[in-house]
Amino acid sequence: MKTRLFVILSLITLTVFALGNIARGQSEVTESVTTSYYGTSKSLPLGPDRIYATWESFGVVLSDTGQGLFHNVTIRCIGAYLGGKESWDGEGYCTYTMRDGEKVFISVKHGGKVGMPPPPAKGTNKFIGGTGKYSGIQGGAEFVQIMLRPPFEGASHSYNKAKITYKLP
Repeated sequence: MKTRLFVILSLITLTVFALGNIARGQSEVTESVTTSYYGTSKSLPLGPDRIYATWESFGVVLSDTGQGLFHNVTIRCIGAYLGGKESWDGEGYCTYTMRDGEKVFISVKHGGKVGMPPPPAKGTNKFIGGTGKYSGIQGGAEFVQIMLRPPFEGASHSYNKAKITYKLP
């Protein structure tokens, strides 16, 4: 009887610790990254103090540690924003092209104040899918975007500092 109880308790303990290790292997990861963007936009004035614009941007993501899932990947985004006299709000969608060629997709919401030079904007990203081993990725990011002086007329240049938090399937 004591032997049977010992075996049952041992199996329960083994099962609990084994499941704990599996769950730990799927824990969330956080990466701090800097992304540099080049972009273009098309504007539609909506009166003297309002504007609607579509935008497209292309960028390179670098992890602040020089390693990680999102280090040395590219990103392409498209979206729109509505601007007023004092602030603007926008949204869009982006595709990360990972180092292995697979894709990760995000939705973006961001906004900020209007001014010259433009003050930093804030936003959030949410993972909405991916290809291959990234098809079940979960998580998102919070970021601060800093606009730089345009490299030439009709273009924009910016960078953002983000904390990406994700969990792979």
